[in-house]
Amino acid sequence: MRIKRVFMGMMLFFFFWVSLGLAEEFQIIKDQFGREVKIPKKIERVVAINGALRYVVYLQAMEKVVGVEAVEKRGLMKGLIASGKPYWSAIKDRVKDLPEIGEGGPGKYPDVEKLLKVKPDLIIALEPDMADSLMKNTGIPVVVIKHAGTSGFDVEENKETFLFLGRLLGKSERAKSLCALIDSYLSDLKKRGGTEQKFSVYVGAISARGPHGITSTQAKYPPFSFLGIKTPVDTLKEEGHLFIDKERLLLMDPDYIFIDTGGLSIVSEDYKKNPSFYEALKAIKNKKVYTLYPSNFYRTNVEVIFANAYFIGKVLFPEKFKDIDPHVKAREIIKNFVGKDVYEELKRNYPGFKQLKFEGGSLIFN
Repeated sequence: MRIKRVFMGMMLFFFFWVSLGLAEEFQIIKDQFGREVKIPKKIERVVAINGALRYVVYLQAMEKVVGVEAVEKRGLMKGLIASGKPYWSAIKDRVKDLPEIGEGGPGKYPDVEKLLKVKPDLIIALEPDMADSLMKNTGIPVVVIKHAGTSGFDVEENKETFLFLGRLLGKSERAKSLCALIDSYLSDLKKRGGTEQKFSVYVGAISARGPHGITSTQAKYPPFSFLGIKTPVDTLKEEGHLFIDKERLLLMDPDYIFIDTGGLSIVSEDYKKNPSFYEALKAIKNKKVYTLYPSNFYRTNVEVIFANAYFIGKVLFPEKFKDIDPHVKAREIIKNFVGKDVYEELKRNYPGFKQLKFEGGSLIFN
């Protein structure tokens, strides 16, 4: 009987220390949506969904990624060449051999069976609506991060995302350097931007869950905000993506129009069908239309937002930006964010930072 009691005591002691050891391997955190999630203290295997992979790339943590969505492996997405999301160009050779964990895309639920096969320690998501069910169905912790998107761009929130993910992925120093980078660009743009605005501007063909034409726009478009520029669209919505009708655009009749090249082909086709509408716009008559690189491509390209801001500044405030070559600056910014010089690939496939003329039913780049 005594031997049995001793044995039971030893077993209890053993299980106590095992459970204590297991407890020490995990921690309970709150993600950026206030959800309490139990995660491993050391995260080595990661899957990022809903477009969150770009944040893993920004943090230089691709070595932890064990599976990706099918859309992250393809050279085309909704008819657009994938170099329109520069992070893809930086990792395309790496992701081609990684297992697929579902189709991917906004609102698309991953394949649970495929997720379980790659055994991630953590899933990083952008859509809170699916996070709890995904965690319940897989038993894998899911954290949801806040991100730049078509609903707006909160700079401080985006910096906190870098810091939050940096802590989870062991990339805190990289996260801090990204925050410093953002602060540096913002400070420079604000210093160079306008205090007195004597012109009106408009941005069109903004992508939102796919490419759109000239009436797809954005209130408080981040590059404009960085430069202190207000637009007529800002009075229609507090912030974020919206569509306006052509009659309203004619009434606005902006002095300058910027076209996002993600929707350039749609603008081109529409111009062929409705030349009189386009040719009635002051900016088109005065040849003050310019192209930008895609702001959004499976969520927002943070690096492109800043690159576009420098080009817009060069167009609108040439004296204050006379020392800036927008192409050189874009190359620098994109490399600083994605860790690789992929600018030539973006430039080759998207005719950004050009003057755009509308003549005889055709678009002519200058």
